[in-house]
Amino acid sequence: MGFKDFKVEVNKTNILHNYQYLKELRKKEIIAVVKANAYGHGIENIVSLLSENGCRYFAVARECEAEKILSLNLKNIDILILETIEDLNFLKQHKNVEMVVSSFKDLIFLLNNNVFTEQLHLKLDFGFGRNGVVEDDFLKLKKLILEKNLKFKGICTHVFAADYEDMLVVESKFNKMLSELGKERFEIIHMQNSAGVISIEGDGCTHIRCGTILFGLQEIGYYDPNIKRAFKLIGKILGVKDLNDLKYIGYEKKEKIVLNEHKKIAKIRLGYGDGFSKRGEGIMSIINNKKFEIVHISMDSSFILVDESVKEGDFIEIFYDLEDSIKYLKVPHYEFLSCINDRIKRELT
Repeated sequence: MGFKDFKVEVNKTNILHNYQYLKELRKKEIIAVVKANAYGHGIENIVSLLSENGCRYFAVARECEAEKILSLNLKNIDILILETIEDLNFLKQHKNVEMVVSSFKDLIFLLNNNVFTEQLHLKLDFGFGRNGVVEDDFLKLKKLILEKNLKFKGICTHVFAADYEDMLVVESKFNKMLSELGKERFEIIHMQNSAGVISIEGDGCTHIRCGTILFGLQEIGYYDPNIKRAFKLIGKILGVKDLNDLKYIGYEKKEKIVLNEHKKIAKIRLGYGDGFSKRGEGIMSIINNKKFEIVHISMDSSFILVDESVKEGDFIEIFYDLEDSIKYLKVPHYEFLSCINDRIKRELT
């Protein structure tokens, strides 16, 4: 790391606590969803940590993410890609890589290309509209499976609804279809995402899919006080200057920025080139247990209005209060945390 660089500290104790707690809560094995660089926490570190502590299933969204996990050369793990991929040779070369079937059309294509159903998870779509076999195709799907006596590695759906009653409807429809197809045809059965893990039992499922909740990022309305946050974006103050000596703050003329009565400006080595969006201008940071406003974000650095208490080398934390950050940025926490890119080091602590 360079002088006073930023880093993401990932609390491994909290992640392992969440992992064990969720396993015990639902009495099911966990498929750890580590897409988008493990929601900003660092996919390589997270997969290594969880595999060392008994996790055998990991889910990603892209083939390139699966390749990162494969490069770790871990034994006895399976990787589920949550979309249908184009390069079928990738599946044939890696028997521990599995794939979600995104539509009935895709299933026909995969069968015609001799992809082993032992590497496929059949996904049912009950109105989410992202991917999966839609309800209009269920009769054709059932006919095909029964006629060809097909067996799959897994079957799944996505509990997408924010309303609890709607979640129960999805669960009921899923279990009905599972019964019609024959539960014995599927080794792995999973339907609960992070919100679903907290809110519904998932009767009949063998696994739970845990993404954001594994890292302590909880959905609004689905809060469990036993879940612990793991992400901390921290760095040091690179320098502090008197505002009276400056005409510009970064690329902005000083008079274009609301300074109030502040007389000092601090600089940090974090910018939109690191995935810290300019939308963050106006967000509050924490320095020495006090809140200070970030007023300008450039590609490689940002500027904070501070007082006399702030000195060069002091620690600063960004996104300290996730709820405040969500309200200000008007996007979920998993969006702005996932945007912090690989220029920022991830460190397990």
